[in-house]
Amino acid sequence: MQYFKFLISSLFLFIITTTGAFTQSLEKELVKADSLYEKKQYISAIKIYKKIYEEGNSSPAMLLKLARIEEGMGNQGQSMYYLEKYYQFTKDEKALSYLEETAESKNAIGFDYGVAYQANLIYKEWKIYFQLFFSIVIIFAVGMMLKNKTAVSKKKNYFTLAIIPLLIVAFINNYDGKSEAIITKTPSYLLEGPSAGANLAARVEVPAKIQVKNQTDVWSKIIFEEKVAYIKTSRIKQL
Repeated sequence: MQYFKFLISSLFLFIITTTGAFTQSLEKELVKADSLYEKKQYISAIKIYKKIYEEGNSSPAMLLKLARIEEGMGNQGQSMYYLEKYYQFTKDEKALSYLEETAESKNAIGFDYGVAYQANLIYKEWKIYFQLFFSIVIIFAVGMMLKNKTAVSKKKNYFTLAIIPLLIVAFINNYDGKSEAIITKTPSYLLEGPSAGANLAARVEVPAKIQVKNQTDVWSKIIFEEKVAYIKTSRIKQL
């Protein structure tokens, strides 16, 4: 028993120590990148920011700086990607307006921020809460069915109450929302098949937002202007 307590205490201490060391290292990197940014050493700053982002850490302030640096470097697709991620974090209407204005001025393709976009965003953000709510309804209905197992009419009513949320939960579990990405490198070539030897479907010379159907390490199957095509995965960034 004492040995077991020692193991648990050691593991807990290890987790705290490791987490603390990682947090300090991350803060140190951010301070360094911010310092470089303030000094207008943008090339050096963006390397650190991107490293932090690719490790799964980001903040609205960092995303905004990434967007500004990329725009200054002429990487419009990259800039719009980070700015849209910033908007998803903050719901800053100014950022959304700027995205719409930029998309129009650059003749960008597929950047529609209307009702369908907002609904998809809400669905992704609230998916887990929808699952939880309807799961509670199912549990309640099943419990009431068991409680009223001798009352046939009541059982039928609670069965009806359970079956609809069950179908909704099944749908939610199998649908993650519309999967979108931005073509960040231009020009990019869209092909009719997942092969460098496939016929050319389109040449994209401006930033474009596309729907991703499925993705592998090399090729992504996408919908571009309502047509199926393939693009190198390295040329897009998933939103």
